[in-house]
Amino acid sequence: MATRRLAWVLNLDADLELAAPRAYAPKQSVREAMKPWASLLAASLVGPDDAIVDESAPPLSAKGLTGRAFCPTPRAIALLERAGALPEPHPSVDVLRRVNSRAFAASLGETLPAAAFVTELDAARAKLAGAPPLGDGWRIKRNFGMTGRGQRVVRAATSVSDADLAFVRAGLAEGGVQIEPNVAIVAEYAVHGMLDERGSLALGRLVRQQCDARGAWVSTVAVASPTPGELAISDALAAEAERASAALTREGYFGPFGVDAYTYRGEGDRVALQVRSEINARYSMGFAAGFSR
Repeated sequence: MATRRLAWVLNLDADLELAAPRAYAPKQSVREAMKPWASLLAASLVGPDDAIVDESAPPLSAKGLTGRAFCPTPRAIALLERAGALPEPHPSVDVLRRVNSRAFAASLGETLPAAAFVTELDAARAKLAGAPPLGDGWRIKRNFGMTGRGQRVVRAATSVSDADLAFVRAGLAEGGVQIEPNVAIVAEYAVHGMLDERGSLALGRLVRQQCDARGAWVSTVAVASPTPGELAISDALAAEAERASAALTREGYFGPFGVDAYTYRGEGDRVALQVRSEINARYSMGFAAGFSR
């Protein structure tokens, strides 16, 4: 059976659009920064006969094709329609904004000791004033982020600076910040899935991820021969993905998603599992590694 041709928008800056309070247009610096990542993503996710649509595409250049986006934000849908593609059914931007926020992931329960999503400055100050139960200081994450952007580490309570508080205030203006121990990560994993409009879930296999010190993606490979420990991680992460998929369905989301996880050095240098570090309700750089197109 022939595979249908698609028109793709690889809007890897979707989280910036979801965080924007008004109509979003990427800066030239953002467009340039996303180009190499988009090329890597296209190699794994986009079919050989598919078209890629961006601002440079002529009007109606993808006429008659089915339109698909990395994340179906208003800008992505507008680009597809301008190119003449018919966008696939997709969730509303309000749903996308809710389920891609760190607030949504935190609402399912924190999975790292002493972690909290805070929406008030006093609560953030109080959290940062205390010592974390493990790790090297606190890591602050803004409500929306990508490739390690929107994060800041505060090493000790005595060193909370005006710049740290300015970062917190900016994050609170976007709905809140996640504050969690800055732990030493041992290995990173993920599982990806696809949710249809009825809430039916197709789940991929466990993948191992590599990110740099800032949290930016480097590579993703399927775990072909898991160790006994990785078999346990796979089971735990699959169960967490089931929980996440049910919550996503309740919020009205359907489409691709991923749940990230990692192991870290816990008490007494024991390796522990952080079973849900992020939920990405969209495609991701490593989606195709564990979930076939």
